[in-house]
Amino acid sequence: MWLVAGLAHTSEPVDRPAVRDDLMRTWVPEPGSGYRTPDGRRRTTWAQLHSRFDLVEVTP
Repeated sequence: MWLVAGLAHTSEPVDRPAVRDDLMRTWVPEPGSGYRTPDGRRRTTWAQLHSRFDLVEVTP
């Protein structure tokens, strides 16, 4: 399932899925808001992820 949309639509999905970007990094939702890599070394918001990468939902 591709989670790409028009540039104007950058609201975070309600279910907050874990996603993989086109660089094969997995991003998991953080408690509260935002996303992080599983090792916690990188953090970002959904809008930043969505604007820079093609995202694919991954199953936990």
